[in-house]
Amino acid sequence: MTEHRVLSHLGLRAQEYDAAIRTYIPAYETMIATVVAIVSEHVGDGLVIDLGTGTGALAAAILDATPGARVRLVDIDPAMLDVARSRVAVHGARAELVQEPFSEALVPCDAVVASLALHHVMDVDAKRELYRRIHGALRPGGVLAIADATVHVDGPEHAHIYARWAAEMGTHGIANAEAARLFAAWAQEDRYQPLSTELALLADAGFARPDCFWKHGPMTVFGGYR
Repeated sequence: MTEHRVLSHLGLRAQEYDAAIRTYIPAYETMIATVVAIVSEHVGDGLVIDLGTGTGALAAAILDATPGARVRLVDIDPAMLDVARSRVAVHGARAELVQEPFSEALVPCDAVVASLALHHVMDVDAKRELYRRIHGALRPGGVLAIADATVHVDGPEHAHIYARWAAEMGTHGIANAEAARLFAAWAQEDRYQPLSTELALLADAGFARPDCFWKHGPMTVFGGYR
């Protein structure tokens, strides 16, 4: 994501993101904890790439939970990286911050993670190619864990998911009308795929057993092992 996208798309400054995201995203803490647990089980002292790291919340949680791991925090937004830099400074050389887009080549690694970032890859073919490059960068036994929304494009399933999403936002004081406005605004730059599509793209990219590791309403953790 770009700096323009964070400020205009969400209507937030980078420093406000962490508090606001918990009001927008159902079960945010559990979603992040699920990714951390998957990575901690398989990485040991390896390298994790966090694509679209944002404020570094996921990267910091991985560094805290996996003392031997190193994390490469990748984002194109300098304002978000500044917040992330402060957050992971305590981990010293175990954290490397890189300002670049998703389209850059990935270094060999033991895990790739992404939290609420890859929905900005709006084209299905581009996402398949990204998954293919991730698969190629992962060492044998490596894991990809993506935390993002998965939603059908229409039908009763679509309506049900968005009703649940709005209801959970309502527990944080966001009225239904405001939730609908936010959904419409986000749709200008976000593209949520159905879970079945995401898993098919992963299979096309070379992941032999793509899977859903956790789901709560729209929020999903999915991926696969190399």
